[in-house]
Parts: sequence; structure tokens; C-alpha cells
Amino acid sequence: MSYKISEIAKITDLSIATLRYYEELGLLSPQRNSSNYREFTEKDLSWIAFIKRAKATGMTLSKIQEYAKLREQGDTTIIQRIGLLVEQERVLREQIADLEGHLDFILQKKHGYYDHLQKNSEREA
Repeated sequence: MSYKISEIAKITDLSIATLRYYEELGLLSPQRNSSNYREFTEKDLSWIAFIKRAKATGMTLSKIQEYAKLREQGDTTIIQRIGLLVEQERVLREQIADLEGHLDFILQKKHGYYDHLQKNSEREA
């Protein structure tokens, strides 16, 4: 099954301009039909899903490009691709640790207020 760019835009919730930009970057390379229209496949859809998920993790487009180039070279680059994923995992773990620190701050502040309210209500009782 093949899809037009407008259909892919709807399915992936990406704009046509974004899809064309990804093509300019070399991230996408849809086939062209006899009228020179782009034709996307299920394989393209899967790859776009990967791109969207990688971006959601904070991976930069340049890192995704690097990953894509390695992917095009085949299985001999699996170790390098794992390396890129490990690097992004490290970034995410740092972000999680930062968020947990922020959450701890909020919880401590909130509990401080609860303690204050409880002490005031005990005095009034």
C-alpha cells in the first residue's frame, strides 16, 4: 500500500512542510510515481514513527540523521546505532534525575505547608 504526502501528514500528525523538510535532510526518501508525486509506504510510516519517538526523547535532528545514515549502511552499524541510543538514554536519565529533584523540592515545600497548617489548627483547638 502506498500513501500520498497529504495522507501521511494526516496519519502521522506532521505537516507536509515538515515531511518535505525531513526529506531535504535525508531522513525520508519516498519513492516517486510516474507523475513525480511522492509515494510513502508502510516502511516509511514505521520510520516516521521512529523519528517522532526519537525527537520526543529529545534526540536532535542531527543525531537522527546520523542514526539514519548508519541504518542505511545495514547491520554492520548496529554497534554504532546502539551507541547513539545509549547516549540518548544517558540524556534521558539525567533529565529524569533533574525532574525527580524538582519533584522532591515541591513535595518538601508542600509538606512544610501541611505541617504549618496542622500546627495552627492544633493551637486553635
